Amino acid sequence: MIAAECCPDYIHMLIGIPPKYSVSEIVGYLKGKSSRIIFDRDAN
Repeated sequence: MIAAECCPDYIHMLIGIPPKYSVSEIVGYLKGKSSRIIFDRDAN
């Protein structure tokens, strides 16, 4: 991760990824991880 900025309802990130990974793979991974974290935190 090169830079990040958090706001109440969204996050801006500038990340460097190796050419062997596609952008969609990385975004899918990040969305999956963040959804699990949010679900574990707010699962009621």
